[in-house]
Amino acid sequence: MIIYTIGFTQKSAEQFFETIRQKNIKLLIDVRLHNSTQLAGFAKKKDLKYFLKVICGCKYEHRKEYAPTKKILDDYKKEKITWDNYEVQYNFLMDRRAACGF
Repeated sequence: MIIYTIGFTQKSAEQFFETIRQKNIKLLIDVRLHNSTQLAGFAKKKDLKYFLKVICGCKYEHRKEYAPTKKILDDYKKEKITWDNYEVQYNFLMDRRAACGF
């Protein structure tokens, strides 16, 4: 299995879906905290699921258990922590959730 990461910000719908189609992605797992309040209309939950299916033949799952906490994400966005620190906090969060059976 090959795992890719792809963001949608600063990408057009064409760039986003062509990347998924060209890589022959069969399942997109959305790890955003909130998948329905994004600025890019094509990246909203229901629209994204539809477009992935029709354009790419790709399935969609929203898996919040892989999302960072709001605090970790906000701290990174506001440059209160570095990317390296974000990674440490995120990995600790994933370990803690796994230990709790989340």
